[in-house]
Amino acid sequence: MIAIDVIISQFSTEEQQEFVKYLNYKNKRHDTKNVQLFQLLLANHPAKEIPKKLYGKDNKTAYHGLRKRLWSSLVDFMATQSLTHEVSDELEITKRILVARNLLLQKQFKTAFKILNKVEKKAREILHFSLLNEVYHTQIQYAHKTSYAPPLEVLIEKCTANQQDFLQEEKLNMAYAVIQENLQKVVYKGEVISFQTLIQETYERFGISKEIGLSYKSLYQLAQIINSVAAVNKTYFAVEPFILENYKDISNRLKQTDKHLFYHIKVLHLIANIFFRKKEFAQSVHYLDFMRAAMEQQKRRYYKGSLLSYQCLLALNYNYSGNSEKAIALLEEVVDFKKYDLEAMLDVHLSLIVFYFQQGEFKKAQKVFSKFYHTDKWYEEKTGVDWVIKKNLIELLLHIELGNISYVDSRFISFQRKYYPFFKKSGENRVITFLKFVKDYYHAPENVTSVEFHTAVKNSFEWKVRVEEDIFVMSFYAWLKAKMSKTPLYQTTLDLVKIE
Repeated sequence: MIAIDVIISQFSTEEQQEFVKYLNYKNKRHDTKNVQLFQLLLANHPAKEIPKKLYGKDNKTAYHGLRKRLWSSLVDFMATQSLTHEVSDELEITKRILVARNLLLQKQFKTAFKILNKVEKKAREILHFSLLNEVYHTQIQYAHKTSYAPPLEVLIEKCTANQQDFLQEEKLNMAYAVIQENLQKVVYKGEVISFQTLIQETYERFGISKEIGLSYKSLYQLAQIINSVAAVNKTYFAVEPFILENYKDISNRLKQTDKHLFYHIKVLHLIANIFFRKKEFAQSVHYLDFMRAAMEQQKRRYYKGSLLSYQCLLALNYNYSGNSEKAIALLEEVVDFKKYDLEAMLDVHLSLIVFYFQQGEFKKAQKVFSKFYHTDKWYEEKTGVDWVIKKNLIELLLHIELGNISYVDSRFISFQRKYYPFFKKSGENRVITFLKFVKDYYHAPENVTSVEFHTAVKNSFEWKVRVEEDIFVMSFYAWLKAKMSKTPLYQTTLDLVKIE
């Protein structure tokens, strides 16, 4: 069954009102129940009770028919909204091209080329290469008939350059799909592949230059690829210059961002996340401010869909800047949302667990953890293996703190059997080493402060410089360090991640 309730939950208040008006306008009879069904779904009413609410009895046949008609109306409404909001520029340009062509047939060359020149400027502003091609095609077709046309060689040069831009964007789109398909093997299946080789081979296959910067969409696609590599290799410090330089270039070139707003928001989140992973929290919040401003545009069209990811990253910045109370409050604000993006909400839950854990609020952390009732395999399919590993690690530490040692032992065996081969293949032996010391601690906690234990830990880890070290790796190690030094976990964590 199509999840109509999930779709309409993303509507703004204004869109909800507009849809009700749309339904009332379409209704030919006064007893049509589509508005009532819409309001029941919007109120998150239990699906099993809706037929009785509508008909006074459990008339499932009538209910499913009504639901099907509501879905049809919803599709029509969303299509109309899209034409009004998303592609208004394209429609305007298309209409003007058609008018210009009609005028050319009537030999009104001066007016027609005046329109085409304005249309060319508009299409270039929104980087719509296919419409630009239509403009140049029309101009070239009639260039020999009038002196009002630009020089033919100039038009041919523009048309050729535009075709290259269009082809480059399409190549990038295909390359993005190929690389993302292969990345699923790493992110979701735990396989190990050579990212550099994959990217190089894919670029060569499609003839793509590394210096691509066409639009927010293409930058987002490219940034996603780079970001995926950085997430696995923990090299966020190295990718920031490339993404930021291209973002600034696009921002300077694009006078109008409405057409690209959806991808603009995503690019801003990616940049903010890179700065967070580099532990440059002020810069991360700076770009989150830009993201929030973009979310407010177009009557908050993309606000709901972006709120969880925005709020979660902002909370992470606050937490690792020393403002844990504000960080926790931000996530508690959204953690009980009824309708949400699943992957973003899972990040909210896991981050809130970590925040509670760092403050010694183990019961609160356990309460949030109880929401994770699916299998690890299910979570791997939804969020990837890296997220599941973090979930399992914090679960082990949480139950150690709660004193559930028998449970820890069973989870340890399961975790070791499932993920140790992946750590060895990917070169993440530090995780195995860390867990060895964790096991030593919970079997003999009295030894953790000994000189021998300290020496063993010191000699077992190879650390990167602080700016390059992964912030979540440091967070887990902070727990062990806090046990060794008998210092508060949160303060120990802040001391480790602080850039001096």
